[in-house]
Amino acid sequence: MSAWKSIAVFIDYADPDYTILEYAGWLARQCDSHLVGIFNMGALALENNRYSNVRGNEAIQAAIARRREREQQAVVEAGQRLADVGLRCGISAEFRVLWRSSEAEDAILNSLHCDLVLIGQRQETRLPESVTPERVVFEVGVPVIIVPENWKQRADVKRVVVAWNATREARRAVSDALPFITMAEQTTLMVVDPEKHDGRHGDLPGSDAALYLARHGGKVHTREEHSYGRAVNEVILSVAAKEDADLIVMGAYGKPRRRQLLFGGVTRSMLADVRFPLLISR
Repeated sequence: MSAWKSIAVFIDYADPDYTILEYAGWLARQCDSHLVGIFNMGALALENNRYSNVRGNEAIQAAIARRREREQQAVVEAGQRLADVGLRCGISAEFRVLWRSSEAEDAILNSLHCDLVLIGQRQETRLPESVTPERVVFEVGVPVIIVPENWKQRADVKRVVVAWNATREARRAVSDALPFITMAEQTTLMVVDPEKHDGRHGDLPGSDAALYLARHGGKVHTREEHSYGRAVNEVILSVAAKEDADLIVMGAYGKPRRRQLLFGGVTRSMLADVRFPLLISR
């Protein structure tokens, strides 16, 4: 039985096909979870800022009425799409609306009591400005799955790739990802350049973590990779491509966050180039 009983998904108005909802419905059905759809109304209000140049009382009132009508239509449309997904997938679902465009507190609050948060990565987005996977992970402590734009999920979970570096963050991530790992036909627990951290990994890098996952029902094998000067994120993505992964699992910010903000880091590099659904946790 899955530990993910409540899944929150941010519905992005910039996504005309609501593809994130399809992924959310599929995952909620797999996990027998309740789905919470969060829609950002404030971003739609910003989209209509062309009305700010309207002059004259009647013209202003007409512009306001048109904007309200468009907002109502958008809310009804998003709510109906969520309801359709819930009905089709046989899951319970609820719809929540964020009314402010730039404040993220409401978004954080609506994520607080869920087991998992889903956020789509898009070139164009209408999510609240400061609602990012990093902020949810850091401020809420809830694992986040970032779903790449136009991702097509197959019916069954075939492959999961775990980026394992034997840190507290990685340990938390694999624990948070257990519902997905136990569904997968195969999980690859990958260790990159283990020789750089001999004391951390032990004699058989990844073996203890693989045994831990196996005891929870995961079908796991370990894999050592050497970067040979390549960026670690490229090594992870290369293995995920070879494995045809459904999900990559990794801990967020194994090094101090301030240092990563200044100099980059594996986590930030992965977040900047999401090619597969990516579960991050801390």
